[in-house]
Amino acid sequence: MARYFLLFSLLTLLSPAFAMHEHGAEEVTGWQYRWGDSPIVDGIPQWISAPQNVSTDWTDINSPVKPPNRDEHNTVWFKAKLPDSGHQYLHPVLYITSIDLMAEVFLDNKKIYQFGDFDQKDKKTFYGWPWHSISLPTDYAGKTIYFRVYSNYRDIGLWGEVKLFEQSNLLFYVLKNAYFEVLVALFSLFVTIITFAFSMMQKNDRHFLYLSAFSLTSALMLLSENHAVQFVFNYPLFRVYLLAISYYALPVFICLLLSSWSSAWQKNWLKKIAYFHGSYLVIAIMLSMLGVIELAPTFPVFDALFAISIILIIGLGLSMRPLPGSDQQFVMLSFTVYGIFLLLDMGIANSVLPWINLDISIAALLFALVLMLISLRHYSHVQKALKELNEHLEMKVAERTATLHAYAEAEQERAEQLHRLNMLGAKLEELNSRLQACHDLDEARKILIRKLPEVFLPVEVKVSASIENQPFDSVLAQIELQEVDGSYNVFVHILLANSSSRLLIPRENLDDLISRVKLRLGVTLSSIKLREELQRFSFEDALTGLRNRRYFDDALYRETQLSNRQQQTLSLLICDIDHFKRFNDEYGHEAGDYVLKTLAHLMHEFFRETDIPCRYGGEEFVVIMPNATLANAVDKAEALRNTIAKKSIEFNGEYLGHITISIGVANLSLHSLHSEQLLSEADKALYKAKQLGRNRVESVQI
Repeated sequence: MARYFLLFSLLTLLSPAFAMHEHGAEEVTGWQYRWGDSPIVDGIPQWISAPQNVSTDWTDINSPVKPPNRDEHNTVWFKAKLPDSGHQYLHPVLYITSIDLMAEVFLDNKKIYQFGDFDQKDKKTFYGWPWHSISLPTDYAGKTIYFRVYSNYRDIGLWGEVKLFEQSNLLFYVLKNAYFEVLVALFSLFVTIITFAFSMMQKNDRHFLYLSAFSLTSALMLLSENHAVQFVFNYPLFRVYLLAISYYALPVFICLLLSSWSSAWQKNWLKKIAYFHGSYLVIAIMLSMLGVIELAPTFPVFDALFAISIILIIGLGLSMRPLPGSDQQFVMLSFTVYGIFLLLDMGIANSVLPWINLDISIAALLFALVLMLISLRHYSHVQKALKELNEHLEMKVAERTATLHAYAEAEQERAEQLHRLNMLGAKLEELNSRLQACHDLDEARKILIRKLPEVFLPVEVKVSASIENQPFDSVLAQIELQEVDGSYNVFVHILLANSSSRLLIPRENLDDLISRVKLRLGVTLSSIKLREELQRFSFEDALTGLRNRRYFDDALYRETQLSNRQQQTLSLLICDIDHFKRFNDEYGHEAGDYVLKTLAHLMHEFFRETDIPCRYGGEEFVVIMPNATLANAVDKAEALRNTIAKKSIEFNGEYLGHITISIGVANLSLHSLHSEQLLSEADKALYKAKQLGRNRVESVQI
């Protein structure tokens, strides 16, 4: 790709010189044709030797393409007199845009060029559609040149231009007609990368992925049929295959793209068109590679089908009535223009319209620019969202900083009182250090109930998690815990055990101590809660509330080791929702998420506290059952399966029917196995349950 980019960047700078190098090209005119094949004597066709070549069997024709009255003929001869304008060429060459399908060229009773193998025409006739450069002798002027052309294809002849060039000028002529198309293809590849990057950032939104795929196929189509590519990659048949794959894939990706924005009936039609063309692509390419058919005849058939599909796609796209200025409207308008260009190109290629040099890269450039516009607009929205999020985070940090600053100021103001509260403060810090070592809030509450009264000595207090059955006036203070949403809940209550002991410490010192206790311990408890929340989030599935895959892997390894060491039984269940993808496609991902949460809720109710239900991934769930025999586990699995099969699913007021699950059960009895083996056997049992028809339980004893 770098080679193309450098080459055509140079050509862009040299574009003013192209017109100069095209000067001197001469059109070959005065064509005649003759159906059939010439007798060949001593390797020389008799129709090119005098006097037979003046036979009245030759008929005038405007251009050497698709002569009339073909009937059953697959071989035709053309002849024309080379220009005698007096122009001198050092290295004269004859340029032909394309040939259908094979040709031999004769001058002065000698074969000077061959494309294809006439001796193998019964086995292989299609070698691609390259352009041709035929070297001529310097004394060509006024001589008659003969073309022997064979084609079992619908079309036969020399297509496009037949011109006489200086060999060096031909290079510039081809590049002049091709460099813009290659630049458009390279730009489309760049857009492909941009849109693919956005598709990776939004994995739940597939329209950027389809945009990327459509842009890629468009770029490959332009490159594969570009004449300049022949200079550096002269494999015409491979390029035709690449052209066929990319060209045949265009309707597939545009239909998938539009279906991601459409309603149910439009999506149904668009997907049918996509599946139809996808099937045509696979069948045509496979049969051609296997030699069952030639690749060339698949193009006109596809053109006819694609022309109908373009009209249907444009009609379906317009029926969506996209909002003005939306991505859908831009894509639809640009594809409409692209589709019109494609229809014109099909008409020219299939002789419905007269031949002109139609530059379809203009439409491809328009579509690529639209994709770039959509990508830039999406990037702008992402940047705006990131900016808003950053501002929100900065505000939160400022609030937390202000809170910490206020705490620091309060600590500084109370520095003068530290000499009176030194011992009490030391006890508080010791208690705080013990709290910081706690693993969870329950452990912290137990320590506070046991150790916090020592901090208040000589004032006699007790700490309680509840104030039920306590005198209202005995409540001295409350230690509150800040929740994630910013609200506060009472963690423990500090109660006076002996009201008279309150007088042993000055009121202002006691109030100061209470404030310090609440502030200091409140921050520590919030840290414990945050750590506990982080621990919970790292082992909890956000959607279902069950333990996640990470927790399951650790738990299964631990329970397997315990089972092996203690010679106890261990069972493992793997559950999978039957046809969940089809359910998602039919009712949407929100309904699918509701089903997953419903199943998780039932599993919470069904299993023992010692059992460990987890979400394994996607629609798969696992349950670790310590000390459960295979029979116990199978009974539980059957009960869960029956309950789920009978449960009606309703979501947003809509009845969605029933779901079923398949369950694989494995039980560990040979206490020398690893957790991976237990999991593998359970997975095999699940696979067996699916093979036997789903909605069933299968088990295995290890």
